[in-house]
Amino acid sequence: MASVVRGTSLRAGGACVRCRKGKTKCVYENGRAPCRNCAKGMHECYLPSESMAHHHGQSPARPPRPRESLPGERSVSATSDRQPVASGTVLPRNIQTNSEKLGPELVTECERVISKTIPSCVAFHKPSFLTKLKNGTLEASIVNGLLTCAARSSPVLIRRYGGQGGASSAAEHFAVKTINIIMQNLDNPSLADIQALCLLIIHEWGNRNAVRAYIYLGQASRMAQMYRIIAVHQSREDPDQFIKDESFRRTLWLIYVLDCFLTSSPGRQPAVSHLDIKNVPLPCLDMSYNFGTPVYVRTLAGGPPSTLPDPSTPMTEVGEFGHIVMATQAWRNVIEMLTTVTSATFSEEDCASLEAGIEAVRSSLPPHFMDKPGQINLHITMGSGFTYAMLHCLLHCATIMVNRRRLLHLVTTDGFNHETWRMVPHVHLQTVDRVFAAAHSVVSLLLALEANADKDAVLNFPLVMLFSCFTACSTVAWFSLKGLTPGDVNETAESIVRDGMRFLQDGANIWILAVPWYRHLSVMNKVLRNGDRTLQRSQADATVPSIKEDTASQPDNPDSMDYERPESANAQEQADSRGSEPPRKSGFTTINGSSVGVSPPATASPPPGQSKADSPAPSSSGQAADSAPASGNDMTAAELCVAFERQLLELDDLAAFMGGGV
Repeated sequence: MASVVRGTSLRAGGACVRCRKGKTKCVYENGRAPCRNCAKGMHECYLPSESMAHHHGQSPARPPRPRESLPGERSVSATSDRQPVASGTVLPRNIQTNSEKLGPELVTECERVISKTIPSCVAFHKPSFLTKLKNGTLEASIVNGLLTCAARSSPVLIRRYGGQGGASSAAEHFAVKTINIIMQNLDNPSLADIQALCLLIIHEWGNRNAVRAYIYLGQASRMAQMYRIIAVHQSREDPDQFIKDESFRRTLWLIYVLDCFLTSSPGRQPAVSHLDIKNVPLPCLDMSYNFGTPVYVRTLAGGPPSTLPDPSTPMTEVGEFGHIVMATQAWRNVIEMLTTVTSATFSEEDCASLEAGIEAVRSSLPPHFMDKPGQINLHITMGSGFTYAMLHCLLHCATIMVNRRRLLHLVTTDGFNHETWRMVPHVHLQTVDRVFAAAHSVVSLLLALEANADKDAVLNFPLVMLFSCFTACSTVAWFSLKGLTPGDVNETAESIVRDGMRFLQDGANIWILAVPWYRHLSVMNKVLRNGDRTLQRSQADATVPSIKEDTASQPDNPDSMDYERPESANAQEQADSRGSEPPRKSGFTTINGSSVGVSPPATASPPPGQSKADSPAPSSSGQAADSAPASGNDMTAAELCVAFERQLLELDDLAAFMGGGV
């Protein structure tokens, strides 16, 4: 909304809606909105006479919009008041006019996100962002996008805007502003709008709004395509043209990375096609990017970029963000195998090829980015600790998933015998060793970041790093409960799972998406801690006892992993206590929230064409429970292993990674 000129700051009827409601003095700088109070809190500033045209009559003083409504609704003033623009006229950008009046706390939070938080610290140009932020010229969309990210790890913003909803509600406060501004600028999207939308995708993904995040992803891809078309016709004589071009390329690669993550389930088509990135160079070194030194980098396929002026022109090495892009591609190739292979089409050659691709990415890393003991501490000192950890978490997670699929095929095949596994050395013992080494590396990376975390902020691991931790710990727990590990490593397995539990519990308080991961691992940890590893080794084909009817009272959180087997209670009393709640199925809840029963490994694969049940809605507060669900009769290790194997075959872990599946 355009700034409204007001004659005097103290005239009758001149106070804005927010100051009127708070009964505070409304002072306008230079007679224009926003007033000091609204500028300090980054609120919309408007007069009572303007309220009907502001967000369809909804003022900031009213309750926030329900989550069921679309956050991208335009305000009436943004659509009905728009005048036709003559051809060739450049629409005025929605500059953050009040960013120069941001309080020191909000400016500090934006700076922290730009400098230290993935993906902003690798995808955005730090020098220009910080300069514009301090000068008050950074666009409103990206300012609110940065604050959306900052609100998840800032105690100040959580207290001010979170309320009972915690970090997720605080982030939602700024996310609503972000999407409204982006929608107003759709006719002329700027690069800042696209970057802000990428941050919004991560926000919605972390809140388990899987469909919304996926739709925003497609919108970001289309906005990037239109921006590239417009940018081609602009003047190329700008001395900062390399920085602008590299900024766009990094934004496109960020969309590609998010596309790899959010299409990790059958039926989701990618938003970024092969042609979109075919001739796009990978991100260059951060040093060249920050100083605006023009360089040429190879493409993801390994060829020269289309912008290379001459074949003899030397090309520089791939930058830090470029290695993350390459690791993401290797991770996505593994996901492609997991979502397409069946028990009948499983191929050991495919697994070997995927592992070779992962090792190729590792071997291409520069010496200072190699995975060596103590290397993470050096990167933390240099300020690139999260970049280093993100890169290797992706590679370790891919390694674990490939080798886990190998063993899953082995143990779900007829004729598998535990005595043969324990007594006869074979190649699969090396598979177990590789998984344990990768799992230990993932947890070690997170421990190092935790030990050196900023004491003034909440430690906030990116979603991919938390999922890598969940994948590592749940796989190690499964190996131990299944009896696939040597007896002398059980203590190591329990230590890995214990550390992973702590990270996921903290992460669940920040990201609603991590709540099912934490609850799932808490059940596995409980069985592992109880030492119940008695397996029916002499009866490989014996039917696993069914789980008792779940008729005990249920936790309030619908995402709780209902693995325990409570004692039966009066069914009528339980039905009365649940009220209008639909009857619960017997069995236990899968990773992504749906309920299944236990079946033997021979029937673990889902019938053709059968779709999984939708996961329930997450808790409104997004807070994780402090401990695992308790009951008087827990599952045995054998039952838990069969359940976990079924979930892996049904790709429930990938559905949970994206927010419950679609």
